[in-house]
Amino acid sequence: MSQGWLDALKKAVEEKPLVVFQLQSDEWSDLRESRHGGSEFSIVRPHNTFEGIRVPTACILLAQHDSEPEVRLGIVSSLTPVATLQSRVKVRRARNIQPTSKDGLLSLVSRQPYKSMLRTKMSSKGSVVRLSQKLSSHLIGLLSQIESNQYSLRAVNSSLSDRKLFVGMASLQEDAVYTALSAFGLSKHEKARDLAIIERNENAFHKFDVVEDGVIEHDARSIRGYQLVHSGVTGCATFERGPEKLEVYTANRRPLEKVFGVDLIYLNLTRGNIVMVQYKMLERTKSSTKSIDWIYRPDEKIESQIRRMEKFCTEHPLTPNEYRLNPQIFYLKFVKRNSRIGSPAITIPLDHYKRLSSDPEFRGPNGGFRIGFESFGGRYLRQTAFIDLIRSGYIGSSSTTTRHLVALMERALAGDRAVVAAIQSSVREEPPTE
Repeated sequence: MSQGWLDALKKAVEEKPLVVFQLQSDEWSDLRESRHGGSEFSIVRPHNTFEGIRVPTACILLAQHDSEPEVRLGIVSSLTPVATLQSRVKVRRARNIQPTSKDGLLSLVSRQPYKSMLRTKMSSKGSVVRLSQKLSSHLIGLLSQIESNQYSLRAVNSSLSDRKLFVGMASLQEDAVYTALSAFGLSKHEKARDLAIIERNENAFHKFDVVEDGVIEHDARSIRGYQLVHSGVTGCATFERGPEKLEVYTANRRPLEKVFGVDLIYLNLTRGNIVMVQYKMLERTKSSTKSIDWIYRPDEKIESQIRRMEKFCTEHPLTPNEYRLNPQIFYLKFVKRNSRIGSPAITIPLDHYKRLSSDPEFRGPNGGFRIGFESFGGRYLRQTAFIDLIRSGYIGSSSTTTRHLVALMERALAGDRAVVAAIQSSVREEPPTE
């Protein structure tokens, strides 16, 4: 099993060492009663209390709750002066870990000189203690050996190595999840009601905040009252808004790509429509003309993907209660390499892409497909319009086509690359299972 995330986290705490907060029981009681229940909070201390702390960095909280000791791992996300003599730190994603007490944490470290170093630091009367670089890395390594700590450690690593640019498949998956949330009317900072991470694989959900005690991490396929029988599913986050429920799945991708040729699947059970999106990365050209300074070079892979998409473009009749502005299922989303996630992108239906790609006006050097906001003349979907159309059910397949596609999806979820399936349904409805 790959330990790349652990190596990255150790490196991060060596660059910005761990901070230990030793909180008084009355203060911790008040924090636990706050809006986020102790998983997210701010505290104010004199400036010199935070001397030497560099943010963002990982932190450990030592506290007492109802006379019981408690240990949490989280992120110090900001440090800001708020008065002449005081500064404020914000702690996020603070989750319970083991050992559950200060003494247990001290006993965990048996190797010298780390054992003496930690005991010396912990004996400090200060409420905020900064560990050394090597001690921080050593302690993270020991905590990672405790299986129940895996999710919290990965969440911290994901936050410290937050992807902000389109640089590969992981960033595209992250953007796909945010698109699904937006189509449901939620922000990317929304807290999930439940979060299940399966097989401890890396996926976009390690960046999500979750309601207190709403995290499951296990190898079984049981998630909150129903069975996940697809061995390819690696995670599920559940969000609620009024009477509706959104379930976002991350899954291994290869067979789904072989079947549909897509990265994002948005299934709206309330409206009975499905929309599938294939991401494509744009490269900057050497041209100085602003309207054609980005280019996508079609290859055999895109042609193969389009052939697969076309197999599922058959339109079934709409029921009397259905209406579609466009029954097109497949869309291409072009994003600029190394641009910020969430930055403007060009989204067009598959049939529009086929028409433009055969137009000599849009051919660039060496057969590239020229992409430019000006050269398109506004003939593309903006992000807000796209997600509004998905959410309203005005685009996508008919309910009959949707049922056929869902049956295929249920058989195809397995493999080794990431796809996102976002399922919007009524809370009273069960998600599709095999």
